[in-house]
Amino acid sequence: IVIRFAVEMALRGFPLTHRRLKEHVDGIVRARLGDAFPATGVGKNWTDRFTEKHRTRLSTYWSHSLDNKRG
Repeated sequence: IVIRFAVEMALRGFPLTHRRLKEHVDGIVRARLGDAFPATGVGKNWTDRFTEKHRTRLSTYWSHSLDNKRG
């Protein structure tokens, strides 16, 4: 579910940040586990480990600011 969502968002031109990926996963797990899921959500390194584990389908890139000199 998570990989499919991440790939679909990237194909639509909205690649996920680590923060947005964490928010999405927190929402899924919280919906399934309810109060048994910690309020802090998944750990701070979870997205790094997840993208590394699924590196054949997901990649990480540094973003660049838009050039403000172009029209």
